[in-house]
Amino acid sequence: MGRLIALSIVAASVFIQTLAHLPQWFDLLGLFVIVCLAWIFFYCCSWLSVVQNKPLVNQSIRYFKRVILLILVFTLSLAWSTWRAQIRMADRLSSEHENVVSRIQFEITGMVQDQGDSLRFEVQVLPIQASGERPQGIPRHIQVVWRKADAEKTPHGIRPGQTWRAALIFRQPRGTLNPHSFDYEAHLFSRNIRAIGRVRGKPVLMSEAPFSSMQVMVSGARQYLRQSMREHVGDMTFGAVLIALAIGDQDSVKAEHWEIFNKTGITHLVSISGSHVTMLAAFGGLSMLWLWKRLRWRRQAAAEWIPAKVVAGIAALCIAWLYCLLAGWGVPARRTFFMLFVSGLVMLSRLPISASSVLCLAAAIVTLIDPWSPVATGFWLSFGAVAVLFYVGSQMQVVRNDAMTFSHRGWNILKASARLQWIITLAMLPALAYLFQQVSLTSPFANAIAIPVITFVVTPLALLMALVALIPGLDAVSAWIAWFAHLALDWTMVPVTWLAFVPSASLTVAAMPIWCLLLSLVGIVWALQPPGVPVRWVGWTMLLPALTWQPQALSVGAWQLTALDVGQGGAIIVRTKRHTLLFDAGPRLGISDAGQRVIAPVLRALGVRHIDTLVISHPDIDHAGGLPGLLREMPVSAAYTSFDLNQFLKHTQHVLKLASPIVRPNKRFDCEAGLSWSWDNVRFTFLHPIVTNMLVEGLIQKKHSKNKIKSNARSCVLYIQGTHHSALLPGDIGIKEEHELLDRHVFHNAGAPIRADVVLVAHHGSTSSSSERFISQLGTLHAIAQVGYLNRFSHPAPEVEQRWKSTLAAFWRTDRDGAVTAESSESGMQVFSQAHQRQRYWHQRN
Repeated sequence: MGRLIALSIVAASVFIQTLAHLPQWFDLLGLFVIVCLAWIFFYCCSWLSVVQNKPLVNQSIRYFKRVILLILVFTLSLAWSTWRAQIRMADRLSSEHENVVSRIQFEITGMVQDQGDSLRFEVQVLPIQASGERPQGIPRHIQVVWRKADAEKTPHGIRPGQTWRAALIFRQPRGTLNPHSFDYEAHLFSRNIRAIGRVRGKPVLMSEAPFSSMQVMVSGARQYLRQSMREHVGDMTFGAVLIALAIGDQDSVKAEHWEIFNKTGITHLVSISGSHVTMLAAFGGLSMLWLWKRLRWRRQAAAEWIPAKVVAGIAALCIAWLYCLLAGWGVPARRTFFMLFVSGLVMLSRLPISASSVLCLAAAIVTLIDPWSPVATGFWLSFGAVAVLFYVGSQMQVVRNDAMTFSHRGWNILKASARLQWIITLAMLPALAYLFQQVSLTSPFANAIAIPVITFVVTPLALLMALVALIPGLDAVSAWIAWFAHLALDWTMVPVTWLAFVPSASLTVAAMPIWCLLLSLVGIVWALQPPGVPVRWVGWTMLLPALTWQPQALSVGAWQLTALDVGQGGAIIVRTKRHTLLFDAGPRLGISDAGQRVIAPVLRALGVRHIDTLVISHPDIDHAGGLPGLLREMPVSAAYTSFDLNQFLKHTQHVLKLASPIVRPNKRFDCEAGLSWSWDNVRFTFLHPIVTNMLVEGLIQKKHSKNKIKSNARSCVLYIQGTHHSALLPGDIGIKEEHELLDRHVFHNAGAPIRADVVLVAHHGSTSSSSERFISQLGTLHAIAQVGYLNRFSHPAPEVEQRWKSTLAAFWRTDRDGAVTAESSESGMQVFSQAHQRQRYWHQRN
């Protein structure tokens, strides 16, 4: 019953995080009253059955009472999570402070993270000295972004505990919202970051108090320790990984290393996992056990006063707690600490409790302390892996025989460990496929290589290096320890890197419905039954629907268009029954790009394995910036551009200083007006640019460099005509090009104008495009503007948006609606947004 109560607490927290709106207190109170009345009713029935000597009736009533108790616990947990969420929602940024300069005073409470061109850190807004009150409309907990070039000019440095007075430009926490993608807004909300402020001008340091709070002290200690370690590992290839193993700071780990870790399934080893916390706690507990047994006071052993096991358990918990704080108090660390905490209480109280009860109770404690823990994928992967480990480990027995040699015992342990690793890998396949749409096939081999070395060699050396780095005068010792740790990690990564890039190293699956996941979980439970249970192999076959799932194909003549939310840039996926076209590749996003971070994951989730045709309308960075990452992640059969693609990729490789050449599409063509092809009764036609105009403009650019023709004017314009509806993708053409298209009667077929039911608003809704004549000619039903939230161009222009709405067209914006999908079929045109389909109470998209 205790496990069911703990799971009810977790279930209530999970249920809250799936709601679009928080429940009202009146509804919760009504549910609580109903449950209490039901409890009273069954209690009275139970009393009457005892009085009337009806044991069978009494037993049935007991089951109902247990169900009512679980519902009561669920209701109370629901009320608790709702109350916590309402408090956090109330602390939000008001509209009058958004995108304007506000002068505040704040204290740095988190570690300073280097994002390449900027520094980010969490702060707490302080009251204004004159009034003693916090500024109205500004949240208490925010994240500050400071340009690195400006921040490095401060002579004081930036550390936790400092109090600054600064001018900030605030905006709401916002991320891209695409099909089956990571919800960045949920991530920020779970961390209680309620606004993001960019520094303007020169902030003034008011004071510094490194011991003002526990959070400040821990963050300051972590940052000081990170800086001490960087002095020894900063120039090493995997130096950032060593820092991550010691203190959990993963922001400096290179993107190419994360790619290797993800493809081989060893990400859990390069973060603070339960094994690291347990190992350190066990070392501290055993050390205290050895010391306490030998400690004496006035000729009397200390163990006579307090048992050595009790002291060792308390010491292990204290060390685990300190290390979890130093590691950032992440979900795996919290799960491990509370499991150790519950196990310690059980040991001290000598109560019989199973491992599954410990796991369930730890999950309940984690969700009660942080109701948003289930939002993180690490919550499910961490508890799921440990549950499989406990269940399988309880059934496995390593044969022990005193007559066995040391080598035979080692071989038995190795076989048992290998079998356990294989079972855990297979058991986690459905969850990994559901969450990431990608499963590493080389994970068992990579883990077999990396687990022993990283767990028992690299991690202890990294922790020892961190400890020695704090002691003055031992820089040489710390440097030698860092060298040995990096050498072991470097040699380990050689075979792991090879496994990451072997052909078919990972299995890509489409985003599956929830019933596939549930069916797989039932199959895993059945397959992991003890030997002797008949047809256990049937359980493994129940994983096949999850691993082979494919979305329902479109009918012939139908098409689906998805305008992705990539910020201030363009990326449109067009699918027919058997083909996929991508129009533009999105912008470059700092050190990465939209092709790798947004487009490729969405394509994989849709079940797309390769792109049949790629169209890059023009070479501007907001439309072609995502090409390097996209071409690395997804094969492309043919590409159409209005510029020299090979020259563009060579220039991009030089600017980004990429070590390896950028992958090229198999074929490359110019997007000439009049060029067309058909897929599944859907016709694709380029309407612009005209080849003659391109040649003339090229000559003009060479002769008159001061009057260069912008690349926007040469954008590829693609017209899509299915059996039932049509769509137009005009790139960034301007009003002049729009009128030229109309004057050339490009939009006429046998004298009748061609309708464009769906139109991507040209140039993101700039005033230089979308003329009244152009809009009225198309007769559009749905206009989609791909724009970034609070972009510096103020796209879309209000007059352009009103111009489209005046024709009774529905106007969609990706900064407000997220990714927008239009699906043409025989039953009609259906248009929907991700903001509506995936709406959660923390989303603030007005």
